[in-house]
Amino acid sequence: MRFPRTEAEITALALLVVEGLTQAPEDFPAPPVPAADLQVQLERCNAAATAAAGAETAFKEEHAVKDDAFEDLVDSLKADLKYAEFAVRDEPQKLSRLGWSTRREPTPLESPGEVRDITVVAEGDTWVILRWKPPVDGGAPGVYKVQRKRENTPWKDIGISTDTEELVSNQPRREDLHYRVFAVNKAGIGQPSATATVVL
Repeated sequence: MRFPRTEAEITALALLVVEGLTQAPEDFPAPPVPAADLQVQLERCNAAATAAAGAETAFKEEHAVKDDAFEDLVDSLKADLKYAEFAVRDEPQKLSRLGWSTRREPTPLESPGEVRDITVVAEGDTWVILRWKPPVDGGAPGVYKVQRKRENTPWKDIGISTDTEELVSNQPRREDLHYRVFAVNKAGIGQPSATATVVL
């Protein structure tokens, strides 16, 4: 039989041991820990468990009180700030006295600027890894469009990336391959990057 692991199982076993030692002293005349001592330890464990349960309940109750207090504070702050925005609507700068300001008008999204510093950072028999830097001006890019041009052919879309690096596979061999990248967002398409050229 294995010694129990849970507190409930240990407590139940302790009760049985105390009862057995008490009722059969002739069978167990000299236990290392007498039944009376075990009973004291058991009662101390039960008292500590009860106190711990009470403390946990109190902890939860205190957190609930704290959450309610913060909810009340948030509601009151919002009410006062809404009132303040109305009270000084003609002089909104006065809201700074309250550590507040009016909502800023949303800035219209601009199309991205030009992608910078495109390079081929690695290459294989039929693949290349391109890396570039985001534009320094214009709106934030949403994605990047990768294009390739072979000699005497127009530019062709070959990939879209949300990162500033792209692995381009299944590329033709033994000819000049030119790559460029555009930054794109909802407002439009930015200027193309400079060209990176490689022969696989």
